[in-house]
Amino acid sequence: MIRSRTLRLIASIFLFAGFSPTQTPLIKLPETAPGKLMTEWLAMCEAPKVEQFASWSTAHYAEQVFKFVPADKIAQDDMKDCTESGGYRAVEVTDSKPDRIRVLVVSNKTDAWFNVNMVFDPKEHDKIGGFGANPAAPPENALPKDLTDAALAGDIDSYADTMGKNDHFSGILMIARDGKPIVTRSEGYAERANKTPLLPSSQFTIGSMGKMFTAAAIGQLVDQRKLSYDDVVGKFLPDYANKTVRDKVTVGMLLSHTAGLKDFLGKRSPEMMKNGVKRAAEFIPLFEQDDLRFEPGTSWAYSNAGLALAGAIVEKVSGTDYPDYIRKHIFEPAGMKDSDPNNIPGPRPHLVVPYTHRGKDGPTPDWHEAEHDIGSPAGGAISSAADLVRFADALRKGKLVSKATFAKMTQEHGKTPRGGRYGYAMEIADLYGRTIVGHGGGFPGVSTHLYLVLESPYTVVVLANQDPPAAELVGERATALVTEKAKREK
Repeated sequence: MIRSRTLRLIASIFLFAGFSPTQTPLIKLPETAPGKLMTEWLAMCEAPKVEQFASWSTAHYAEQVFKFVPADKIAQDDMKDCTESGGYRAVEVTDSKPDRIRVLVVSNKTDAWFNVNMVFDPKEHDKIGGFGANPAAPPENALPKDLTDAALAGDIDSYADTMGKNDHFSGILMIARDGKPIVTRSEGYAERANKTPLLPSSQFTIGSMGKMFTAAAIGQLVDQRKLSYDDVVGKFLPDYANKTVRDKVTVGMLLSHTAGLKDFLGKRSPEMMKNGVKRAAEFIPLFEQDDLRFEPGTSWAYSNAGLALAGAIVEKVSGTDYPDYIRKHIFEPAGMKDSDPNNIPGPRPHLVVPYTHRGKDGPTPDWHEAEHDIGSPAGGAISSAADLVRFADALRKGKLVSKATFAKMTQEHGKTPRGGRYGYAMEIADLYGRTIVGHGGGFPGVSTHLYLVLESPYTVVVLANQDPPAAELVGERATALVTEKAKREK
């Protein structure tokens, strides 16, 4: 259920319209081994030839990469990406070490911005173990001068049109100020065959974005002094099978992915997926016997099991099943009338169809309907763009948790292996001197993100009914514009 900020094995570069590359000069990359290989790849991308990519991939990728994808497939992907993009200009080196490099690039043809990452394999030290690209915000000096509401709407409208024509975004984007939408733009369809339009009330499965609901529920119980972030699991679940988890893992660790727990989504039974679950505690047998990845509190690893366990603690402390708790104490006070925990599958006339290119045997050329997910404390709830704006506004205004607890949720409690910051089920990023918090969700046919620009009235919601990183392709640009707008208005 997570999100597109993981380093891919293969560079998968997507198109989107952006800011002019003529505003930024081409730079020379470092003379390190990763820098030289990145320079070679960018040069090949300017005049792509599939035979050249195949030869280069065979020579420079680690053997472990070819266990997942052959060199000719890498070459075909690179050929397609470079042909569509027109190649890339290196604008800034944002990280350079003997075994890695990260470069901010812009597409020659589409003016799209990306962070391109290359990491060498830990065993084959001169070979590439990871090479990928993620949508990125442009440099601040490349932003437009006019960021009035009208200009912002025009920019987003033009951008969404380009994204739709390139088939890279189907969904809805909403920008709100003080809880009121100032830009709403949809592209694509809720259901393609009948060309059903997307509306602010259209319901999407939101993936891991739902982790924030669990964090808010825990925050409410903290405010009521019914539990503490420092309480250990065993205080509430004394029969939990793993003794280390009982005695050493705290509630805060569960919310910050620092507990060392693993995943459970792949262990859900066909019966669960068909009939749903009534309580978060039903997921515990799927992971309570698992060994930990590391000693609690000593590292960071994304863990859906940790959030599921936090949901079971909500049930134990409140005396209410997790889905009912979320309905009564999160959705109702926030006014989220189009949201549901989605723990029990059923007919939902306003739920969009998720579309994916992913198949059992690899990527498929055409979009097809993805498997529908069920909800848990780790994600999979259903919501709408309008409802998620209401959720963000309720968090900001202290309607769900106290402002002190919201501040605690948005403080750093863990650091990802790539240097990212994470709070209590909150991703934390710095952009143009401002702090952005929120969370994304990713699953076949699901790509979502909620961005809150702290110390400002602005919220950005992006919901897509197609594969990741569709939400980030739209969201990074929109959030950059809104963050700069907030900064200029101060």
